[in-house]
Amino acid sequence: MKVFKIAAIFLFGIIVVLSVIMTVLLGAKNKETSTSKEVVIVAGMSRAEVAKKLSEEELIKSQFAFFLYLKMIQAKILPGTYEVSAADSASTIADNLARAKFKTASITIIEGWRASDMERYLVEEKNLKQLKGFAAKADQEEGYLFPDTYEVKIEVTIDELIKLMKDNFTTRTSGLAVDPDALILASIIEREAKSDSERAAIAGVYANRLKIGMNLEADATVQYAKGNWKSVSVDDYRSVISPYNTYLNPGLPPGPICSPGLASIKAVLNPEQHNYYYYFHAKGETFFSKTFEEHRAKVNQYF
Repeated sequence: MKVFKIAAIFLFGIIVVLSVIMTVLLGAKNKETSTSKEVVIVAGMSRAEVAKKLSEEELIKSQFAFFLYLKMIQAKILPGTYEVSAADSASTIADNLARAKFKTASITIIEGWRASDMERYLVEEKNLKQLKGFAAKADQEEGYLFPDTYEVKIEVTIDELIKLMKDNFTTRTSGLAVDPDALILASIIEREAKSDSERAAIAGVYANRLKIGMNLEADATVQYAKGNWKSVSVDDYRSVISPYNTYLNPGLPPGPICSPGLASIKAVLNPEQHNYYYYFHAKGETFFSKTFEEHRAKVNQYF
């Protein structure tokens, strides 16, 4: 009994000593530093490899102690770029890794952008070079890439970003009867309207035109066909040969011309009821007309 008691005390002492040692080894490598390093964790890295990498970067005191801690908390570390400081304790670093607190980029996708606009912004302005080629993959998802602000990991892939934006579209339009035709028309409204207050009225114009089989004649569809949002000329109405040119083709174009916001989608679902078939923008205002003669007279007045 005495031997057992001595052994228990001895074992307790060892546990206390080991606990103290682990606490020390899991402490901050350098509490005085104010700098941090970017550490890239690639897919498939084991806990031992992560511990080794941080040790080589001189961010932790003990590779072995860090590995044991990762194993103890059953950390599943997602790939990404993490901002790691030697001023943090190893346990804090491990917890951040386990909670996927990787370095992120904030991106804001604007209403009315097409996939090529998004790629230009992501690659040139946000410096996410791996997203070069985004437009080629995302073109078929035009209209479903919901415009919003997203927090993404620095290494986000094209497929991951497309999925994120499409999932957001599904969430944000939940409860709305957004069929493909409604989305196409909403994308035109997004490019044609100058303010939220006129979206429903313009939606009403296009609804009226569709009812009588009149061509939509939306400049934005010609711009889309040309590949940019620059002003189009009267000559472009006839010379731009494309199924997206709604001056030449009746009905809706084959697909959305951009990603519309909720305001444009709701305007299409609840268009203003009126007898207008024409409109134009001038001097910061939008002018609506019931007949072509009335429309032409107003255009001559302001241009």
